Amino acid sequence: MQLRAGEWMTAGQFADKAGVTIRTVRFYDKVGLLTPSHRTESGHRYYSKQDLARLQQILTLKYIGLTIDEISRIIHKDGLNVDLKESLRVQSTIIGQKMEHLRLVQKTVKETLSLLESLENEEEDKPSSAGDRESSPAWELFASIIRVVNQEYENAFNLQTRIHLHDEFSINPYKWHQWLFDRIVIPERSKILELGCGDGALWERNADRIPADWDVILTDLSEGMLHDAKDRLRHSVPADRFRFTPADARSIPFPDASFDAVFANHMLYHVSERHQSLKEIRRVLKPGGVLFASTMGMNHMKEVKGLLSAINPGYDTGRQDFACEFGLENGEDQLDAAGFGNIRLQRYEDALQVTDAKPLIAYIRTTPGGRENLTDTRLAKLAFMLNEAISAEGAVHITKEVGLFIAIRK
Repeated sequence: MQLRAGEWMTAGQFADKAGVTIRTVRFYDKVGLLTPSHRTESGHRYYSKQDLARLQQILTLKYIGLTIDEISRIIHKDGLNVDLKESLRVQSTIIGQKMEHLRLVQKTVKETLSLLESLENEEEDKPSSAGDRESSPAWELFASIIRVVNQEYENAFNLQTRIHLHDEFSINPYKWHQWLFDRIVIPERSKILELGCGDGALWERNADRIPADWDVILTDLSEGMLHDAKDRLRHSVPADRFRFTPADARSIPFPDASFDAVFANHMLYHVSERHQSLKEIRRVLKPGGVLFASTMGMNHMKEVKGLLSAINPGYDTGRQDFACEFGLENGEDQLDAAGFGNIRLQRYEDALQVTDAKPLIAYIRTTPGGRENLTDTRLAKLAFMLNEAISAEGAVHITKEVGLFIAIRK
């Protein structure tokens, strides 16, 4: 192989260019992360500019806390011929995941601190024994932090628990996922992107209705959730029917004007920097492409807040109000500001009549307010209240307020 001056760097030159030690370069070669583009028969390593891009990727992923094994999986999944823009988009997605997790951990720690201070004020004038302290709700608050630290994102079990409640007790016999799919009117041979696909329920429940000529890519911020979606869908559709990739809605890893349609099913209210996400969605849509974005209204599941307030008078009913972020009341303005036109809102009429307390309690335990507020004492009080209401009224009524925005890229 002919090496031309200026195109190749020795290991020492490569290390100097990157600002790392030659020992670091040799280590990454040894563990298989950064094999030099050329090695002579005598063992001398030569590196290219493409190797420099690969080293940047390794060092960035290492900086945000990934292990060598985690970096290796990402690097080898990309393959050797790395597209630089694609690589940076993947890195942006991973960094976004870490930032969201850190924000969630910080938020949980702050809320737990606030709750501990409130409990201390309540107990200040009360005599207490060691046994009382050990059974105090304060100890249970630390469990919420541990769960958040160990579980970066909502898993499929939590999502399925919520879906189960709606499946079991919704009064509208025509189910949400079927209603939603009915409204997807797009051309034949369309290329489709779903952001925040969760466990793939939308597609699994409409498996026999998906046109064979659709090219569908499913994404989620959580690779664990993507794994759950793959596992769920392999039982109902051919293995090659979908493509799966992790993606951050604020930095979508696809070129401009790539898709005829983008789905965002109950996920935009979770996204920080939502205007940036909407700009990214518009960017990857073709001119005239369609965004389908479902969400909830201000009154959705309002009775759950009432229940949490009843068992904990200090509960903040305004926290985690997703409809305030991107809801039926304010979604149109946000879509208009991001450059979408012909915006239409279609509402899905439904409610819950819950005749069994256990599924409702399970649902509440998966909500942000439920995770921090359901100590053993409060859980017992909640169960008593629900069973009393069901015994007296026959069911607990829960308001549902959901719908779908359909918007066109101008």
